[in-house]
Amino acid sequence: MFESLKPVGMDPILGLMAAFRADIRATKIDLGVGVYQDDRGRTPVMASVKEAEAQLMELETTKS
Repeated sequence: MFESLKPVGMDPILGLMAAFRADIRATKIDLGVGVYQDDRGRTPVMASVKEAEAQLMELETTKS
């Protein structure tokens, strides 16, 4: 049934994951698969996110 199928190349996402693991830079951040993590598996809060949250807090007038 599958004899006519041709093999495909490496999955691009898996290739990115392998490249991330091979990167020795301490400041690397994994932006793949919808979650970003540093090399220790932690999810840092990016400065741009902190700034956006601060701006939203300034505009917020109620929690209801």
